[in-house]
Amino acid sequence: MSEISTSRTGQPSRWSTLHVFLHWAVVAFIIVQWWTGHDVGRLLHAEERGRTVDTSEAVLAYTHVAFGVLVLLSMLTRLYDRYSHGRPPHPQDVPNWAHWLAKATHLLLYAVLIVMPLTGLAAFFGGIEPAEEVHETLWTVLLVLIVLHIVGAFVNHFHYKNDVLLRMMPWHQRRAET
Repeated sequence: MSEISTSRTGQPSRWSTLHVFLHWAVVAFIIVQWWTGHDVGRLLHAEERGRTVDTSEAVLAYTHVAFGVLVLLSMLTRLYDRYSHGRPPHPQDVPNWAHWLAKATHLLLYAVLIVMPLTGLAAFFGGIEPAEEVHETLWTVLLVLIVLHIVGAFVNHFHYKNDVLLRMMPWHQRRAET
């Protein structure tokens, strides 16, 4: 893997390959979470509803838990990578309000993607009902943040015509390394 060059400010010119990989891995993990999330609730509340859980529901519920742990570990690794290697500079051609909106969106995405697995684990293994409620509420918050994140990437790409979107694409990383 080649070294990432830095800009005049000392910031890296692009995201690290690890950071890009983990970004897309978390996207895939969240899709799995969406697909398996309802099975966790069925498993957690089956006994109080007087019903048994079939094997496929249990497998999907434990898959949800396992992928939640992967989200947590990936996000913690991304944080470490971001602070140890830095981040590319924000584009110059974007208004200050958009820069702050992007910063707030990323901060909230990181927070939700760390707190959500922790509350899910507390609910699943600890039976902590308030943690379950927070976990479920954060799903809606996460969806809003994801939409805001995607819209921001497209606005940067199509309106401001900068490389913010491309910097997070794996094929752009490979091209930059050659």
